[in-house]
Amino acid sequence: MNRLACVDVPALPLQILLRRHPEWRQEPVAVVTEDKVRARISWANRRAITLGVRPGMRQAAAVACCPALRIDHVRASEAEREVHRLAERLHRWSPQVESASSLAPQLTGCGAAGTFWLRASGLTGLFGPLSDWIDALSKDLRSDGFRVSIAVGFTRFNSFAAARATFGLQIFESPAEERTAALRAPLVRFGLPEKTLAGLEKLGVSSLRDLLRLAGEGRSGRGLANRFGKEVLELHRLGSGASSAPVSETFRQETPAEHRIAFEPPETDAERLIFHAKRLLDQILADLGKQGLAVAELAYEVECEDAPPISGSIRPALPTEDGVELLSLLRLRFGTISPENRTTAGRRVLQRHSRSPEEEPGRRILGLVLRALGGSYVAEQPGLYQRPGEALSTGPKRASEALARIQAEFGEDSLVRLETRDAHLPRGRYRCRPISPEEATLRNLSGQGPPQDFFETRTPRLIRRIYDQPLILPHRGSGEPDGWLLRGPGHGPVQSFTGPFRISGGWWRLLSGRPVSRDYFFVRLKRGDVCWVFFDRERRSWFLEGRVE
Repeated sequence: MNRLACVDVPALPLQILLRRHPEWRQEPVAVVTEDKVRARISWANRRAITLGVRPGMRQAAAVACCPALRIDHVRASEAEREVHRLAERLHRWSPQVESASSLAPQLTGCGAAGTFWLRASGLTGLFGPLSDWIDALSKDLRSDGFRVSIAVGFTRFNSFAAARATFGLQIFESPAEERTAALRAPLVRFGLPEKTLAGLEKLGVSSLRDLLRLAGEGRSGRGLANRFGKEVLELHRLGSGASSAPVSETFRQETPAEHRIAFEPPETDAERLIFHAKRLLDQILADLGKQGLAVAELAYEVECEDAPPISGSIRPALPTEDGVELLSLLRLRFGTISPENRTTAGRRVLQRHSRSPEEEPGRRILGLVLRALGGSYVAEQPGLYQRPGEALSTGPKRASEALARIQAEFGEDSLVRLETRDAHLPRGRYRCRPISPEEATLRNLSGQGPPQDFFETRTPRLIRRIYDQPLILPHRGSGEPDGWLLRGPGHGPVQSFTGPFRISGGWWRLLSGRPVSRDYFFVRLKRGDVCWVFFDRERRSWFLEGRVE
């Protein structure tokens, strides 16, 4: 399940004002939205509230209540600029960052102007455990003068409410734990008007859990809005999950940019098809550039006259604005030019790498469609993988680009990571999980190298290579030494056995399948090869599982 982190900068306008006037931190401070005498208080710190200042008061009334009150205005445009600046800073810690002001405008009524969500999955290879990641993220924002609360969970609203419930750093291990913490959030933390909070307090409603119970006791949504205001109704909808967008577990997808071209007469030359693709790609890059985005994924569709359309997509290592890189990936995906496939005019036609003959494109191409999904451009960070005393290297970037080219030519499943898991048989103790070029590069360059004495030990490091399927071996004689030619005359007979290592199981599947009973051995051949074999006691046969190198 995908993890996301809610980074909450509470009372953002107030924090902006305190960054502007750091000498006011120990004094009563209030924020107004405009520089006028009759302006209303929008935010006040704890010291000002203790002295009687409340949001919604006129500036003159607040000063009369607290003569020592420090007041200044923070315009909406200034807060918006600060939100964009914070989003850029958070991009250092996650490739996907979303702000509540653009993604979930319903939350702005809950005082969530300074709330952000970051994708927290797949970052352990770069930053280590989630606890280390959020600790370093918190320190980075504190160094910029902001107080933040961070909650790592599974859904947007629940992580937001949990961050408001308890100020600090939190990591939830399950959605149920996250939900429990969210329901404890006091309503005063959601920026509701003072009059509304007072009315709810008379009914004994002080937390999000109480609010949801109130709605469940027969009061309709319209009744909540009429009595307590639209803010309370919207908060109830968010808390109950009725509003799906802000509590979705998936991140927003940008509106794709699409361009197409029709060929009249039909195109028959694959090389010219690449030039047509370049024209479309230039238009797509221009459209995304106006939105400040780069190409995160590029989908294509080749319309053929006498065959079904060919469609697919390519993904660069990172969102990119480099048209040359994208064209090179497209060229690899379109395939190579086969000399034997030519038209009567002698021009070469497109032949896609495909294992299915029915997917081969026709000789006459009617049109081409390119569709790009935008993503935030990740600027290079010099020295991210640089160690003390080393020169700056472009190795990580080139590694990602090389892996992206391999994936473009051979398919999405061509790049995998071997992962271990709990299982009874050796073959079940690992699996191949498809990964992206970025994940492969960042995981391998996380700075966790081998032990210092890894290459200094005199004991050779051995690798056990396991075959895709065990190979059945010839029958073994009964003599000892038996001269068993396990891998043919070229490797020589068996010289020694190490084992057996018994593995048995599957007795719980007697009604649905055959139990497992195997004796594993390491076998050394005369030529020096070490093979890993097993004797299947159920089948009464020998198999070659792998070899040691």
